[in-house]
This record gives sequence, C-alpha cells and structure tokens, in this order.
Amino acid sequence: MMRTLFFLGLCAAMSPQSIAQTPTLIRDINLTSYSPNSSHPSNGRQDLRSFLTVGSNAYFVANDGTHGFELWKTDGTESGTVLVKDINPGDSPANIRDLTALGSTLFFSADDGVHGQELWMSDGTDAGTVLVKDIRPGSVGSGVIHVTALSGTTTGDRVIFSANDGVFGIECWVSDGTSVGTTLLADVRAGALSSSPYVYYATGTGTMLFTAFDDSHGGELWITDGTTAGTSLLKDIATGTVSSAPNEFHRVGSRILFRASDASNGQELWVTDGTTGGTTLVKDIRPGSFGSSLDLGLAAVYGGSLYFQASDGASGAELWKSDGTAAGTVLVRDISPGTNSSYPNWFAESGGTLFFSAGDLLTGTELWKTDGTAAGTVLVKDIVVGGSSSTPMYMTDFGGVLLFSALTLTEGRELFRSDGTEAGTQQVVDLWGGIRNSSSPSYLTVFGTEILMAAGGTTVGNELFATDGTAAGTRIVKDVYSGGPRTNSSEAAGFVTALDHTYFSATDGVHGTELWRTGGDAATTTMVADIASGASSSSPTDMVYFDGHVWFAAQDDLHGRELWKTDGTAAGTMLVKDIVPGATSSSPAHLAVYHGRLYFAATTAAHGTELWVSDGTAAGTVLFKDIEPGIASSAPMELCVAGDKLFLSAKQVAIGRELFATDGTVAGTTLVADINSGKYDATPTWLVGWRGKCYFNAKRNGEGNELWMSDGTNAGTVLIKDILPGSLAGNPRHLGAADQAVFFDANDGVHGVELWKTDGTTAGTVLVKDLEFGRLGSGIHMLPGIVNLGSRVVFGAYGPLDTGVELWVSDGTDAGTQLVADLAIGTKSSNPTDGAVLAGRFVFNAWTDITDREPFVWSPGFATSEPFGEGCAPSFPSLESTAPELGGTARLSGRGYGSNPGVLFFNAPTTPHALLGCTDYVDITTAFFIAPVIGPQFSYPYSIPRDTTLLGIRVFWQGWFVTVPSLFPLQATNAVEWVVGQ
Repeated sequence: MMRTLFFLGLCAAMSPQSIAQTPTLIRDINLTSYSPNSSHPSNGRQDLRSFLTVGSNAYFVANDGTHGFELWKTDGTESGTVLVKDINPGDSPANIRDLTALGSTLFFSADDGVHGQELWMSDGTDAGTVLVKDIRPGSVGSGVIHVTALSGTTTGDRVIFSANDGVFGIECWVSDGTSVGTTLLADVRAGALSSSPYVYYATGTGTMLFTAFDDSHGGELWITDGTTAGTSLLKDIATGTVSSAPNEFHRVGSRILFRASDASNGQELWVTDGTTGGTTLVKDIRPGSFGSSLDLGLAAVYGGSLYFQASDGASGAELWKSDGTAAGTVLVRDISPGTNSSYPNWFAESGGTLFFSAGDLLTGTELWKTDGTAAGTVLVKDIVVGGSSSTPMYMTDFGGVLLFSALTLTEGRELFRSDGTEAGTQQVVDLWGGIRNSSSPSYLTVFGTEILMAAGGTTVGNELFATDGTAAGTRIVKDVYSGGPRTNSSEAAGFVTALDHTYFSATDGVHGTELWRTGGDAATTTMVADIASGASSSSPTDMVYFDGHVWFAAQDDLHGRELWKTDGTAAGTMLVKDIVPGATSSSPAHLAVYHGRLYFAATTAAHGTELWVSDGTAAGTVLFKDIEPGIASSAPMELCVAGDKLFLSAKQVAIGRELFATDGTVAGTTLVADINSGKYDATPTWLVGWRGKCYFNAKRNGEGNELWMSDGTNAGTVLIKDILPGSLAGNPRHLGAADQAVFFDANDGVHGVELWKTDGTTAGTVLVKDLEFGRLGSGIHMLPGIVNLGSRVVFGAYGPLDTGVELWVSDGTDAGTQLVADLAIGTKSSNPTDGAVLAGRFVFNAWTDITDREPFVWSPGFATSEPFGEGCAPSFPSLESTAPELGGTARLSGRGYGSNPGVLFFNAPTTPHALLGCTDYVDITTAFFIAPVIGPQFSYPYSIPRDTTLLGIRVFWQGWFVTVPSLFPLQATNAVEWVVGQ
C-alpha cells in the first residue's frame, strides 16, 4: 500500500504523455520541392521485366488521382493513352494483378469493390471489360491469383488460375472466358483443404506445369492439359509430405529446366520432358544435401543453354550454364574468386551477346557480358568506378543495342545503352538531374520503333515514357497523374533513442545527410551538427547510446569513415579516433555496448576487418581481438548482448562464418558453436537477446536458414524449430524481443512470409497471423528489426486490405495484430523502414505523396519499458522490466552485485550525472525508495494501480548496491524507463 501511495504521489506532480491513435508527421525536414504527382505505371504482373503488349496496344496499371489504380492502355501517343475501365468506381484501387493475354483478350484478377478479387477479361474497351464469373459470391472474393494462359490444347485455349470458392479451398480453376466455362479444374487436395497451386508455367506444347500440395505429398510438380482427367502429379521429387517446391521454369530446346529440392541433393537444377521418367535431376552442382543456392528468377537462354546463378561450394554464387545435361552444366567463370559471390542477374541477349549484372570486390556490381566461355566473360564497363556499384537492371534488347537502368554517383538511376564495348556504354539521358532525383527507368518494353518504360522527370512524377535510345528521342507519353508538387525526402533513418531525444540521419536539401535529433515534435527536431560541411554528407550510421553520448560512424571533410560521438550539441560532436589516419576509412560498424565499453567492427590494412573496443577516449580505442589473424578478416557483425555475454557473427577460414561470444576478455572471445560443421558458413544473422539467451537465424548442413538460440555454450546452441523442413529455408528475419516472446518473420512454405513468435520452445514457435492470405505472404519490411513496444511489437507489412506496406502492431495474437494506419492511401506504400521508441511513443520514417520520406510519430498509449545505459564496473549489475500496464503487475528483475544487498529506486525523469564512479539516472538523493533486493539474481513484482490519470506517466528506475561490510564502493544498475499505459 505504501509503495502505491509513493507512486501516486510522485505521478500527481507530473504531466502525462499525450496519446494519439493516428501517426502524425513530426517535421517535413526537406522542404526543397520536386516532381508533381505520379501515376506509378506498373505491369500488373509478377514478371518484373516489361509491360504486356497485345496487338497495337500496351497495357499497364496506373493511378490518375481520380480513379485509383486501374487498367490503362497506350498506343504510344498521348491521345491514345487512356483508362480502359474504372473497375472499382471512384478513387478505390481495383487491385489488378496477373495480366495475361490469350489471343487478343486480356485476363486478369481484379476487385470491383462488390465481388471481391475475381477473374476479369477485357478486349481493350470499357464495355468489353467484364467480370467473367463471381466464383465465390459476395464481397469476400475467391482470391483469384496466378492467371496464366494455356494454348494449343485439344479443347481450345484457356486460362488456368488459383481460386477459393469457399467449398474446395484454394485449387486449380480453368476458364474459356465464359461464366459457364469457368470451372474447378481439379480438387487436388480433396475437400475444403487447399492444394494452394502456384508457379504455373505453359510448356508451349499444350500442357502446363505447376506446383501444388495434396494429402500425401508436399509442394510437388503437377501437369495439366486443361482438363480434369489430364491433371495429375508429374513427379514426387521430395518423397512424402516434404516439399520439393519446383519453380523458376525455363524452356531449353524441347525440355523445361527448373529449380527443385530433395533430401539428398538440396535445392538443385532439374529437367522435365513432361513425363515422370523424363523428370530428373540435371546435376548436383553442390554435392550433398546443402544445395547450390540456385537462382533462375532472371535467367536467360542463350546459344542453347540456360545461364543462371549457382554455387558449387568452392565458389560463391557465380555464372553457370546448362543445356539440360550433367556434362553440359558447368561453371562459366568464377567472377569474384573464391567463396566470394558475384551474384549474376538480369540476363538479356542483345546483338548476339549475353549481357548480365554481376559484381566483384574491385568494381562492385556492374555490366558484364559473355559468349559462354570463361575468356569471353568480361566486364563491359565499370560505370561507377571502384568498389561502388551501378547495379544494372531491366536489361532489354532494342534492335541489337542493350538498353538498361543504372545508377551513377552524380545523376542517380537513369537510362543507359550499350553495344558491348566500354566506349559504347553510355548514359542515354538524365531525365531527372541529381543523385537524389533518379528517374529510375523500369518495365522497359519494346513497342514498335520505341521502348516504353516507367520513369520520372524534372517536371513530372513517375509516368509513362518512350525512347528510341537517344536523348532527343526520349519523351513522356502522357502525364497520367498531373499536379503537385511534393517536397523532397529527408531520408530519415538509423533511429536510436538517448533518454529524451531520438537521433537519426537526414538531409534538409541544403546540407547533406547529417546527424539530427527529435524530441517528438517539430520544435525539437533539429540538425545536431554539419559534420561534412555544406552539401557534402557525413552519412551517420550504426548509432548507439553509450556513456551519455550517441556514438556512430561518419566521415567529414578531412577523414574517412571513422568513429564519432555526440552529446547532442554541435560543439559536443567530435571524432573519437581516426583509426586509419587521413582520408582512408576504418568504416566502424555494428556498434554495441557491453560491460561499460563500446565494441564494434573496424577495418585496417594490418588486420582486415576485426573486433575493436573503445572506452570513450582515443587512447582507449584499440583492436580488441584479431579473430582471423593477419590481414584476413573475421568481419564481425550482428553484435548482441544476451545474459552476461556479447554475441557476434564472425568468420574464420577453417570454419566459415559462425557464432562467437566474448566475456569482455581476449581469452574469453571464442567460437560458441560450429553450427554448419567444417568450412561451411552457418551465417548467424538477426541476433537479438531475450531472457538471457541469444536468438538468431542460421544454417546447418541439410537444413535451410532456420531459428536458433544459444546460451553461450556449444551444448546450449540449438535449433528451435525447422519452420520449413528439409533443405529449404524458413529464413526467420527481423527478430525483435518483446516482453512475452521474440517476434520475427518467416516462411513455412504454406503462408508465405508472415509474422511469427517464439518462447524458445518448438511448440511455442508459432505463426501469429496470416496477414496476406496465400503463399506469397505479407512480407515484413521493418528494418533493422521488429521493434518492441512493451508487450507489443510494431513492424511494416503488406496487409489483406488492399494497402501497400504500412505500419502494423501486434500483441502476439491473431485478433491483436492490426493495421495502425494507411499513411499512403490505397495500394501505395508508406514503407516504414526504421524506428525507435521515444518515451512511450514510436518514432519512425514513412513516405506520403505530399512529404515523401520523413519522420513520423505514433503515440498509442501502450505501456513501455526501455533500458538505458550500463551498470557500473567491475560487476556491471543489470535491470530490466516488463511493461507497466494499468491494473497489472510489472516485474523488475536483474543481476545484482554478487550477494550484496541493494535498493530499487524510481524518480521522475532527471538529468543523469556521475556519482561515486557510477551514472545516477534517478537522483538517489530525491528518489523514492521502493524495495530492498539482493543478488546475484533478483526479481521484484510491482502492482500498477488501475487509475487512468496515470496513463502516459514516465518514470525511471535504477538499482543501487552496497559492498558488505564497508558499504563502498557502490554499484548501480543501468536505468529502466517506464511509461504507464494500457
């Protein structure tokens, strides 16, 4: 009773935080203006390459600002670029997807706002654009997806697609364009359960391949001729209920090459001639069950062979080719030698040469070409000279000349052309000058004597353009969504909170990307320091709060990228140490605080990239341990504190990239476990600490990337759950710890990438909610991870409500996982990609039509509990707490100072100050004494009154311990900030 009175007495003198259920713009930092509105033309298909052309028209999906995203067509002229039909009347989007042509007729999936997502067809006119059939009557819709044309059958041309009529689950359907001719093709998985067919591929010989599940098999290869009788399992590649997941089909001669996985070989290259006997493994490129990391997504056929990306284990992901035989499946060239990867992609033949995008350590990702031999596989041009990348995309042949999109340091992403020579590889036109104003050409489509593309310009937004490959011949076809203008983006990113302010990097359009901070409103949102003067950028990254300062990596006018710190003032923003003197960079990264010191990765010529430590002084900023001795690099990353250890991912030649940990001593910095035994990489990523253990994503031989945890011992490093069994990967990412669980996104092969949680047990590792129904999933886009808001988490994701990527919140239940707000109205995405908790509020970046990408704040009224700072040396006692919810009990727990007694204090927010060798966060001379505690471990429950006047009240907790019997030295824990809420 007494402690409740203390709490109420303190809180009565304090003002609660305001609560707002809708996120609001904090400040439009970059007020320099740019382009008017954008119609964002897209191809309405899963294929990234081009628009769909039928006859004399090209079809696309666009938004004119009045009708939402609807079906449009163009004949290449302004007057001939018109809305086909406003399928979902008004400004609501029709959610058009899977545009496909069957003869002169378009078929696609759309939602008219009445019938839900169903099958539509169009002859290019308003009157001829009609609903084919309301498969699932009512507004729910059958969720039509994967609409694919099948020609050359004995029963006539058809489209095949997946739909759910509410009776048979998600199954294969067929349509001839009439309501009566639109029927269930096959109930592959009998009854209401779904076979979830996907990846339809027309073979060109009157049959179609697809992947589906039935009661006896996992996702396997099926074939159909468009009739029920002609629909059957082609081959059970991964026998039993395990899935081989066939996908990425390509015709080479008379056979089809594709990617699939079985238990013996992992994910490898397969071939089929349409018969069971003719469906075989082409080659086990990476011998054993590990899989070759095959990527056929943007592969291409050239000279009778398929060119693609794969790894044989000795080389990284490199350029391979296959003619469908084992002997003809060979490495073309190891572009980035050794286990490094060049990741060849965006293949396209032009003028008798195969072009592609690939990268090495010297030139970055640039334009390459090949004639199929190692000697003939060469760099065409290093467009961005040195290790930076131009990252060529959308390669398209245009009369023997290659057109493509590439990035430069001065003009941004613009249109390029190449004849295969260095001199003949040039920028076509700078549609939108300046690095921050890329025109970003996409969907390059040959259309008569021109190329159609989506791009942006100086006076228009992202609209439909045409080009003949010259600057003079590049024009806008039509400004579909005119008007504007908008302001530029501040590109706010890298949020980290230091007590009363959140720090981040941003640009105001006058200065480059510099260090900013905000207290959650416009008045407190200011640039901290112009580190690289004028329009140059210091580009602060890897921010962390430590010893009363925010530490980060940045570069100024004199030094390369080095370690900096700030106290929140320009005068107090300073270089900590020029580790590599002069303009060369040590590139500090992955900063983490552990036992009163700052640990990070840095690069020097003598030691490579290794683990460094700093006590806050230049003299005390030194190499901690050369984990991979000599000039080779262990490249530490993903530093994470869990329990009494600092975990990290590092590599050694003998064991590959594995999980390491340190106790703060050089001798105590060791390998935790060789998860993927031998020299193979386990590649631990997304490390997060929760309840004394480290949770992470890792890969073991025979399994894909799955969810692991470690207590810092070899025996205690275990797989929690094989979410996608076998060699395929559930690939848990964006791990974030909340009070009750660790949240993450993963793909179980059935639901796509969705939100999951774990309590550290196999049974307790479960799907939270299937946001975007079906195998594509919602995707989780919040970086650097899912963010804790007490007993809830926030993240960015696609949703089922015809929204783009928006902000969501979850309490770990299906019903409690909800959209926060549709900031970018309709199918456009606000795409929140970074955020931090500030005094019970969530500060994050988001995009809107008006502001572009700027910082926003959301005040949800949730209870939050946030740790700050570190305990005192030498024992480093710690304190953590669950969130203080009204009418609930918050639990304060931690690690004490040996077995010495201590006291928990709380107080209103106060300025931290040094006291007897520790940092006093609560001002113990005026703080409220709550309870005695004693180490080495302690736990104390604290009841929160059910009094709504306490909502938003903010207090700080800290534990102080004495030394028995002398009382001194005192030892203090870190601080914990409470914001009382629901």
